[in-house]
Amino acid sequence: MMVAPVTKICICFGIFLTLFLCLMTANYDYHTLLPNYWKYRNTNQIAVLNKVSNYRYFPTKQTPSQHIAFLKVHKTGSTTAQGIFLRYGLKRNLTFVVANNKSTYPNVISIEESVIPGYNIVPPPKGRRYEILCFHVVYNRSAFEGIMPNDTKYIGIVREPFQQFKSIIRYFDYAKHNKYAQFLRQFLQNITLSKNKENHNPATTVLNNRMAFEFNFPLHLFDSFSLHEVKQYLQKLDEEFDLVIINEYMEESVVLLRRMLNWDVQDVLFVNLNVNQGSSDLNKVGLKEVRLYRKYAALDYELYNFFLKRLWKQINSYGHDILEEISYYKLLRKNLESFCNSKETPILIVEESNWSSSFQVTHEDCDFMRQGEFWYLNEIMKQQYSKKTVY
Repeated sequence: MMVAPVTKICICFGIFLTLFLCLMTANYDYHTLLPNYWKYRNTNQIAVLNKVSNYRYFPTKQTPSQHIAFLKVHKTGSTTAQGIFLRYGLKRNLTFVVANNKSTYPNVISIEESVIPGYNIVPPPKGRRYEILCFHVVYNRSAFEGIMPNDTKYIGIVREPFQQFKSIIRYFDYAKHNKYAQFLRQFLQNITLSKNKENHNPATTVLNNRMAFEFNFPLHLFDSFSLHEVKQYLQKLDEEFDLVIINEYMEESVVLLRRMLNWDVQDVLFVNLNVNQGSSDLNKVGLKEVRLYRKYAALDYELYNFFLKRLWKQINSYGHDILEEISYYKLLRKNLESFCNSKETPILIVEESNWSSSFQVTHEDCDFMRQGEFWYLNEIMKQQYSKKTVY
């Protein structure tokens, strides 16, 4: 006598469950950050990457952007990023903005000022115009616009401030005998006890909110922090920069860069440069030092956090496909590093994918990617002005 009611209940529950699952599926966010795994195979002589689907992000129908202003910020991984622009421009004989040696180093236009035609940059060759700016100089939109084409893409780079701070201490050798942690602690203790004189002129140091200085934050904010004014200036930078690369998400940033510039995948390949592999007692500093530095470098932290959030908003705006490309690019980069560090295979063949036509990488290409900044500068000077730099 109870079979029919039970059957009806089961049927009703089944209908309800089906409707519920349909509604959940309809509202599912397919842009959720899910990992994508790629199959790849190796042979004795070649490493091959391949992914096939109906969607193609190449060849792009838009013209590649070849006018670039890259703000090369000290100790942010900027040399690695800069190499992408140097190689792209050299291969296409584009005209670079170069220093006229007013600064100590020929690869630095200025660490205190922006570009000043007739003073700290060499005029472009006759009949040419500047196309790529990627050497150290302080950002100034009006100064940049005065020398760069109207369709220039503006790219910056930042790094987690405390990591940049430690890198600066080590790179510029602020402490002898590898006592970097001791120097760091004493420095942070001193600035909490008395007003650091370097605060009054941030142009004279690389230890005081250097990223904010090179992004040309108003100088009075280095002495008197105002969150309202900081947010106003960040909004200005948001409108002026097409992309700000995040060091900790370099590969994600480069994939986004490729799409913004309409470049090929092989144009944005890189190997890491200027990476300090040595041991350092800076790894022993703790949360106390981090908290002190957060107060001292408030401008850098506001800058970094702002563009970190913006990077992921920009990535998500491309939808799920860009996440697949990021996974693909990371695997390609891993294979590239392995290939460049080994002589077992003469060539790396990269098969056609959703985002790239097939191409090859040779060990000569690896050597090209490993060259230092001075080598590139010499090649630029020979190509543009038929002469070498002196350093």
